[in-house]
Amino acid sequence: MSLEHGRPLADPEPPDIGFQAGFGFYLGLVAGGFAAVVGAFADVAAVTLLGVLPTTVTAVTIVGHVLGKRAVGLPERIGRSWRTRAAPYLPAIVFGAVAFVPGVTALTVPTRHLVVTAIFALVVGVAGFGLERLCRNQYVEAVTADDPVVSWNYEPAGFLQGGAWALLVALVIVAGVTSLVAGNAFGLFWIAYGVLVIAWDRFDFGGNGAKRGGKRFSLDAGDTDRTVGELRAHRRGIRLDRGRASKLVPWERIADVELTDDELVLERSRRFDLRCDRDAIDDPEAVLEGIERARQRETGTVDGSK
Repeated sequence: MSLEHGRPLADPEPPDIGFQAGFGFYLGLVAGGFAAVVGAFADVAAVTLLGVLPTTVTAVTIVGHVLGKRAVGLPERIGRSWRTRAAPYLPAIVFGAVAFVPGVTALTVPTRHLVVTAIFALVVGVAGFGLERLCRNQYVEAVTADDPVVSWNYEPAGFLQGGAWALLVALVIVAGVTSLVAGNAFGLFWIAYGVLVIAWDRFDFGGNGAKRGGKRFSLDAGDTDRTVGELRAHRRGIRLDRGRASKLVPWERIADVELTDDELVLERSRRFDLRCDRDAIDDPEAVLEGIERARQRETGTVDGSK
């Protein structure tokens, strides 16, 4: 485990209304999914099941909202590492597995019940994605409350500059379509996941148009701004903000910092390097100096040496 993720949080704030609502709704959907699974294997009548599910989801959502309000520090604990952030996806994985159990075993379950279970797997997966992102953002916000030593625009360089993420998401969607054509209903999950990722990155659902990294852009040929976010050097590490998403790269994960003629490179241990286009940075030398100063102050390390 990362040493950064093991450090205690100093006086976490009470959960905000966004977490309370999201956590409550997520628990409601999980409870509804378990009710659907029980109904499927108990051969409960469809009419009865459709009457029970909305009541279950609503009741547990209200209870979850109340619990979320009292769970001080819970969003930060969920969002602090990839292991804890994986927890919101577990119920969706279970529901998805249950939906396909009859296909590989001798169990006989009505198709309509399996469809309901598969739908809950998809919906809970999407809700888990939203909760995981929300918790990670709140954790990053909690540990980077100090003023940044230096900040600069993030414009990906190298492989990511051409939108490699879009190619990967497109492959996920194609795989989902292929799976669906082959008769595997779980392909719907991958299609929906790919579309959600693209929509999350590209659009401001509460605004008047497309956004990129929190900045509105037009289709004008003269618009060449490819800035997709902001990087900031804090006491706990480098914070990356991309639109609604925030993440923290702890100093212990940064093996070296290098400024070349084209890029500012943050070399990461056991991860892809974080490469920033030098042209997008107003004063690259000052940014490099600020990064090294913050890094040395926290770890006593400069250029990978003690």
